[in-house]
Amino acid sequence: MTPSPDPSSSSSLADAVERVAPAVLNVSTRRATGTGLAWRDGVVVTSARLLWRTREVSLLAADGEPLSAEMAGVDPSTDLAVLRVTGAAALPAARVASDAPRPRVGDAVFAVARDPSGLLHASFGRLGAVGGAWRTWQGGAIDQLLRLDGGLYPGMEGAPVADAEGQVLGVGSSAFSRHHGVVVPASTVDRVVDELLAHGRVAQGYLGIAAQPAQARLGEERVEGLLLTSVAEDGPAARAGLLVGDIIVRAGDEPATALDRLRARLQVGSNLVLTVVRGGQSLTLTLEVGERPEPPERGERHGWHGRGCRP
Repeated sequence: MTPSPDPSSSSSLADAVERVAPAVLNVSTRRATGTGLAWRDGVVVTSARLLWRTREVSLLAADGEPLSAEMAGVDPSTDLAVLRVTGAAALPAARVASDAPRPRVGDAVFAVARDPSGLLHASFGRLGAVGGAWRTWQGGAIDQLLRLDGGLYPGMEGAPVADAEGQVLGVGSSAFSRHHGVVVPASTVDRVVDELLAHGRVAQGYLGIAAQPAQARLGEERVEGLLLTSVAEDGPAARAGLLVGDIIVRAGDEPATALDRLRARLQVGSNLVLTVVRGGQSLTLTLEVGERPEPPERGERHGWHGRGCRP
């Protein structure tokens, strides 16, 4: 592969921005403005935060043409929303970094946005952290951690983040960290786009509990598990008989020692057998996994932050 251009070269970075720019659109609602990216022919990806609780959206293409669009679906858990563009010529799709080398900490990256007047903006920085798969505070499955070394400027919600060659790594979001922007990687975007186009939503398993790691005494043995700190009224867990103070020690045939591992087992509509310690005694409960209800409004979300997840 051709070596990446020197990030210190302003001309090479300007060329890279120009490669991304034709696929970058402005996305505006009555409450906010941000950026969208033509991901496929007639399909625009943007931030779910921009479109939450609204159906009135306007798009502005790179050539200054206003576009009509209809909502295909919103997935707050990955901060992605999909719009179908109607009655317009084909938009140039983003050039995604499908065969690029694995991103590394310190790689030069940039975000590209378009404001409501059509003016192009770019912000330059580095990848501050690169890691494996993780889950957002709302339970969204993200295939790879790509964290920026700073935040995203206003108007850059939903903006493409690209490498120094102008290949798009993913979509920028500030929904998951107070201090750093995060890149939702292209593989996650592809998966969520497929689900939203097909079903209008991304179904997530739901138990209706909040839990934290804890130890329980079972006879003479101490076991690891998840202590239930709250149980949602009329949720799957409550209907199955789980109570605050119960400690889940097994989910199916696996130990229940981590919230992320428990979440990974949740398939909507399936039955899940839980082994629970209550008052020093073991009991077995079976529940039907539900579908996660719509999340709270944005202003309420910080009450969940720091729990890791709420299955």
